[in-house]
Amino acid sequence: MQTMNSVEKYSKPLRVLHWVTAMTIMALLVVGFYMADIDPSAADKYDLYPVHKAFGMIALLLVMLRLPARAKGPVPSPAQGLQQWEHRLSHLVHIGLYVAMLSMTWSGYFMNSTYAYVEGVDIFGLFSVPDITSKSEFWNDIFHQVHSITAWSFVVLLSLHLAGVAKHRLLDSKGSDVLQRMI
Repeated sequence: MQTMNSVEKYSKPLRVLHWVTAMTIMALLVVGFYMADIDPSAADKYDLYPVHKAFGMIALLLVMLRLPARAKGPVPSPAQGLQQWEHRLSHLVHIGLYVAMLSMTWSGYFMNSTYAYVEGVDIFGLFSVPDITSKSEFWNDIFHQVHSITAWSFVVLLSLHLAGVAKHRLLDSKGSDVLQRMI
């Protein structure tokens, strides 16, 4: 279990990873929901998929870098102005966000790997990340479902996360401003 200490902010590497990951995943969510809503018969239906997949692999890398950075780095003690239930809810939302980030990125990679009509993930024409599973329509459908469910779960969890940050910054005492710990 991570021990708390007296640092006031998360480590700089973790803060940078937080913001880069957040911007990448939010952009992927917007593009992903847009792609899912394009008419299947549209000529440009699949134009955004290669970019989405390449940035999805970047998001996967960022998430995998965050795990050891989070486990290793010093973690600020809970904000003094938080109620016990707020601290517990915050902790659960953070766990949910990490689970959703892992599930969303890995399911995307597995979805691509099991899809019969592509080989690997092209990273902007520079190189290709190879498939890690055999092709399977059955498993592709499963990973597609996981990817979709975790995307929506992430939206809900992100909304809770942002609402908590806004509440503590705008409505609570100065000692409850958790945003200062991540900027």
